Amino acid sequence: MAQQHHIATTKIAGFIGMAAGVIAALISFLTKAPGIAVTLGGIATVIGVISLWMSRKNTDDMQLATAGLFMAVVSLVIGLSVG
Repeated sequence: MAQQHHIATTKIAGFIGMAAGVIAALISFLTKAPGIAVTLGGIATVIGVISLWMSRKNTDDMQLATAGLFMAVVSLVIGLSVG
């Protein structure tokens, strides 16, 4: 019998939060328009807070979402400092 591998919703939420924050920060570093950086940072912040709430049951997954939230805030700071 083959074992089924189960991926928890908390792990998916943590990775989504992390990915959103990293993508927003990366685009903010590359773009010259502060409006885009602030908008992407705001969207990633909302996604990060939702991911943080969804992954609150598992410490490791919550750390992923927190790192993504940090990167989203970095994106906001980049946008606000350029403008």
